[in-house]
Amino acid sequence: MIATAPSSIPASEPAVEAPLSLAPRSLATRVGTSVRLLFANPWTPIYTPLLILGIILLMNLAIWGIVRANIPAEGEMAEGVNGGAFFLFVYMLVVAVQSINQAFPLALGYGSTRRDFLLGFGVFALILSVGYAAILATAAWVEESTGGWGIGLQFFSADALWRSDWPQAFGFGVLLMMLFFGIGAATAAVYVRWRALGMYVFWAGLVFLLIGGAALVTLLDAWPQVGEFFVWAGVLGTAAWSLILTAFCALTAWLILRRATPSQG
Repeated sequence: MIATAPSSIPASEPAVEAPLSLAPRSLATRVGTSVRLLFANPWTPIYTPLLILGIILLMNLAIWGIVRANIPAEGEMAEGVNGGAFFLFVYMLVVAVQSINQAFPLALGYGSTRRDFLLGFGVFALILSVGYAAILATAAWVEESTGGWGIGLQFFSADALWRSDWPQAFGFGVLLMMLFFGIGAATAAVYVRWRALGMYVFWAGLVFLLIGGAALVTLLDAWPQVGEFFVWAGVLGTAAWSLILTAFCALTAWLILRRATPSQG
């Protein structure tokens, strides 16, 4: 009988799987997930608007350079006021509508709550507002420092506020950008919940409110007081009052989306 040596290879043991963590995720983690989802395609909120802005600026520089080469340096054509950078604010309104309309059902499908998604959208909007306001304020400062890029073009500094000190221009940009994001969020919420019919009612109601408000001020003969208020508040103070409208739009979006379902989105 031949004796066999004991095997030095230990017997295989069943793999022990790590237990799944049942601890709830923190609010910051859940909101961060929504923010990453909204930034999943950076072309829409970042690269595309910057590319368009650069192309518009180069076109304006070329056109105004040709104009300045054929007109006197003094006179009513000494400076070219364009203000084409304002398109960024309108574009961010469109970004808000697209982001909510596309990402909301996807976020709910991944298990996110409506509150977490809207908080994430708020962070998303704040990041973009701060970033773009810094870009616009800095570009306006460079434009003023170089005499309108050397040819008297006012592309970023068309308004007197953008020609003021950098912090004031930056604050104005953040407040105005957040307002456009708020309007876009409310618009998108209406579309997600009620689709085309809701949009018709929403815009008709908005136009009615604007016309009705103007008519009320006219009947009360209060336009001088309105003008005095804007003079007293200043441009930056008036922009600060827009926080009320921004908060109202955010609350509207929350009240509408908290009843929306993925099938509606």
